[in-house]
Amino acid sequence: MVDPADAPGGAAAVELTTTTMAVGGDAVARTADGKVTFVTGALPGERVLATVTDVRHDFDRAVAVEILDAAPGRVTPPCPHVARGCGGCPWMHVDLAAQRRLKVELVAEALHRIGGIDSPRVEAGPRLPAEAFRTTVRLAQGKGFRSARSHDVVEVDSCLVAHPLLVELFDVDFKGAREVTLRCGARTGDRLILTEPAKIHLDVPRGIHVGPRAWLTEEVAGRRWRISARSFFQVRPDGADALVAAVRNAAAGAPAGPMIDAYGGVGLFAGTVGADRDTTLLEWGRSSVADAEVNVPGAVVVATDVARWRPHPAALVVADPPRTGLGKAAAGVLAATGASHLALVSCDPAALARDARLLSALGFAHDGTTLVDLFPHTAHVEAVSRFIRR
Repeated sequence: MVDPADAPGGAAAVELTTTTMAVGGDAVARTADGKVTFVTGALPGERVLATVTDVRHDFDRAVAVEILDAAPGRVTPPCPHVARGCGGCPWMHVDLAAQRRLKVELVAEALHRIGGIDSPRVEAGPRLPAEAFRTTVRLAQGKGFRSARSHDVVEVDSCLVAHPLLVELFDVDFKGAREVTLRCGARTGDRLILTEPAKIHLDVPRGIHVGPRAWLTEEVAGRRWRISARSFFQVRPDGADALVAAVRNAAAGAPAGPMIDAYGGVGLFAGTVGADRDTTLLEWGRSSVADAEVNVPGAVVVATDVARWRPHPAALVVADPPRTGLGKAAAGVLAATGASHLALVSCDPAALARDARLLSALGFAHDGTTLVDLFPHTAHVEAVSRFIRR
């Protein structure tokens, strides 16, 4: 909890009562005059003292400095770095069961309020370990993680959520790098280091891949994948397994025929869900395209922006867009394939809800969402949604 003496600008603390949780992970309260305030570090149903950190026309932002009446889901953060200001796990004060419940509520509320879906069906999905799972971390200045309330760096020598293969590298001298990305293959033992700037000579243990042209391997869904230094891949292999299973379920019942893997990355879904279909993978990132060509040689890999791709007929579409979601243009392109089933992987509840509304207007009905909690101790969650053409 924040020391009131550290309040930004010496602002006085105000008493607030929180009611719900916002999509970004802050609790929502209203001031005496009815203005909405987003409170970092609070849970719904709490009475807190908070300091206002940002004043806008239609809302304020605040940080809880003292909990007067705690909600049942509050716990003492199990990581000592939280008390030192580390902002890597902003929900470390929330019980794991409460985290799962809140994420279901956030997604369901977004689908109803933004997506216009009455009583959307949202399931919590599998339980994944909450410690030692992250296979990608970024160290600011090669020393630690950013503070929750500033750009200050909290130096660390351990991390509750980072994979041990990465924690072993925390004591490497990164020689003034502005940012260091550490990656590992949890099931292969491969490790990779990428620094910014890239041209820094590092003294690292033998066998570790270094630099923007390096790559590592990981095992997911019973097979091995090549992942280049600048290619996106999920932060944990058990989570990637769970995503593949959820997408398979979302695709169940799709008729035989071609599959489109939109925003296909290194080929995770093309090489699993689309393994028995004529699959076209659409991806814009150069390194991911190169990896996909290695990982799924049987697929047609097209380097393109999905929104500008000329659609061709398909029976099934799988789409895993960036945090902003599909958007109107890409949704229209994918609907133009004529596919009867669309499996949508979303990493932001609001973006999912906006896409659900777009897809509904294009003739698709929402047929349930399964959450895959890749990021315990944060408000982030992956959602796999099934859409069927009416």
